[in-house]
Amino acid sequence: DYKEKASEFSSSGALTPGKVTMINDDILGKEVSGGAATPLLLDVYATWCGPCKMMVPQLDEAAAELGDKVRVAKIDSDEYPEWAGRLQVKGLPTLIVFDGNGKEVERVEGALMKDQLVQLAQKHA
Repeated sequence: DYKEKASEFSSSGALTPGKVTMINDDILGKEVSGGAATPLLLDVYATWCGPCKMMVPQLDEAAAELGDKVRVAKIDSDEYPEWAGRLQVKGLPTLIVFDGNGKEVERVEGALMKDQLVQLAQKHA
């Protein structure tokens, strides 16, 4: 059953294996509340940020390669400044890896290429 599989992959049911999902504050709250079988790779970005735009196809390709091993999402730091603050984001883009329990395990500031993104996420998968 697709819905059951989706809920096993994503705590909120909103994230899809192999895809980058644009999320809001509610979905992020659910995704980092724990109980997930996979780590979450979160891209904190802004629409005006050049390196963030350059990273879009890289993140898409990384998500496709990671498939159902890692949840991949993005959140707009301008739309959800309270999350940017809570996550102590200083530079953009900031990539944060959370384990299945919602604990931050690694972060990188600055744009990464597909292979670097895959490597970052797979370390924690």
